[in-house]
Amino acid sequence: MFAYGFIQLGSSFVSAIALVAIAFGFCAVKKESKLFNKCVAEIIEDGGTNSEAVRYCNGGN
Repeated sequence: MFAYGFIQLGSSFVSAIALVAIAFGFCAVKKESKLFNKCVAEIIEDGGTNSEAVRYCNGGN
């Protein structure tokens, strides 16, 4: 029983660490999304079309 409890606790800890890693991943995606939207807005303000702005901000020429 002691081994089972120890294994259960260990697996719960691993799951918690994985969830924290996923949460930090979502934070990075949110930040990247903000920067992308800002880039698109700047290109549109300069007179570009939506498709040109998206292509430019995705790294296209």
